[in-house]
Amino acid sequence: HKAVAGAIVVGVILHAGNHLACDFPRLIKVPESDYEKYLHHDFGKHKPTYLDLVKGAEGVTGIIMVICMIIAFTLATRWFRRSLIKLPKPFNRLTGFNAFWYSHHLFVIVYILLIIHGVFLYLVHTWYLKTTWMYLSVPVLLYAGERILRIFRSGSYIVRLLKVAIYPGNVLTLQMSKPQQFKYKSGQYMFVQCPAVSPFEWHPFSITSAPGDDYLSVHIRQLGDWTQEL
Repeated sequence: HKAVAGAIVVGVILHAGNHLACDFPRLIKVPESDYEKYLHHDFGKHKPTYLDLVKGAEGVTGIIMVICMIIAFTLATRWFRRSLIKLPKPFNRLTGFNAFWYSHHLFVIVYILLIIHGVFLYLVHTWYLKTTWMYLSVPVLLYAGERILRIFRSGSYIVRLLKVAIYPGNVLTLQMSKPQQFKYKSGQYMFVQCPAVSPFEWHPFSITSAPGDDYLSVHIRQLGDWTQEL
């Protein structure tokens, strides 16, 4: 996941740098004869200025996408996610797991803007040749399918708390009833949701009970805002 994020950073720098340092200067300096022949239908009678290109649909959507990704990347760093940085109110809401989790969902806005960004591609007028949709359709369908499956599965295993204990080192242990169809192997983890804390958040924890036990147990160290609330 981090490698993909790094690749996106490199791609954004190359893509935006190419437009800002190469494409835009060439477009505004193109000879009038070439402009009339190739670009007239894309930009109108008068040649656009550099600012016109930046504040166009492609430029604005690109800038907003970069801002969204910078926010998501910054709040995902360990210092913000673990609340290691202490900010004054009301900026303290920018730290902790919740800020990380919800800011990461800015990718929905990024994907929408990316589609718009591709639709306004100049020099290409046939919709299916504007290839952005080709690269987005498969991952969007896969992600949407996974989220729908997660919603259906979220109510599959409702458990009762059997025992709660707090051990030294701020470690909380939860013993829960084991659903009949719930099978697992040693070393696996499960996702836990507590609606009283957040109806949307699911957190992975290693299963500390043995597969043969008639209960499930997890040990949770209090690190972030969700575990503190729990």
